[in-house]
Amino acid sequence: MVCKINELRTRMHAEERLTGLWCSMTSATAVEALSTLAYDWFLLDMEHAPNELPDIVSQLRVLDSSAVAPMVRPPANDRVLIKRMLDAGVKNFLFPYVQSVEEAREIVSATRYPPAGVRGVSVAGRAAWYGARAGYLQAAGDEIAIGIQIETCQAFEAIAGIAALPEVDMIFFGPADLSADMDLLGQTDHPDVRARIQAGIAQVRSHGKMAGVLAPSIDAARFYESAGARFIGIGSDLGCMRTHAQKLLDAMA
Repeated sequence: MVCKINELRTRMHAEERLTGLWCSMTSATAVEALSTLAYDWFLLDMEHAPNELPDIVSQLRVLDSSAVAPMVRPPANDRVLIKRMLDAGVKNFLFPYVQSVEEAREIVSATRYPPAGVRGVSVAGRAAWYGARAGYLQAAGDEIAIGIQIETCQAFEAIAGIAALPEVDMIFFGPADLSADMDLLGQTDHPDVRARIQAGIAQVRSHGKMAGVLAPSIDAARFYESAGARFIGIGSDLGCMRTHAQKLLDAMA
């Protein structure tokens, strides 16, 4: 099927626990192989991985035939790039390093057609089935899931305003950058980092929005789940490959 109908936003609003995996290998084959596992979502990363838009399209195509929902993190929150990603069929976004309510508003505007936003109009791309999907322009906004990533102490001050935006579906916490901003570089499981994210999750939940996090360990995943996080990343394709390869090597030592 060309660019499957997106159901992730519906599942977010149903408060399902959604478990995901970071995908950074730029490989459609790796994503396809991993999609045989019962993950709810894969994060196709363009911020800290050398994924370019053609790589993302290849990965979207293999996931169209699976039950796994693709979510994409762009390298920057740029409205021209967002437009190109939307036309290429990206429907679930995790926007990195959002620092203010105004930045979140601009992101939302970039994902909506006028008069609700500033997205350029086209039905020539994958998203509209190359012109074959009737009613795409009217339905597009309802299928787009927006995750906003909170990664600094400054961004925590904007949580209430960001959560108040009806188009924002999920607020996601990044322990790596947050720990660095707290002068705890590399200490993603530090008690102070955990406590800050726990408080952030509670604030997000108090505003009726889904809270997410990239957990640095399974213990952390359980901790954040008990705190109310429902959208949880538990590892990466690269990490899984390297960890298993090391176990095999150790077994032969």
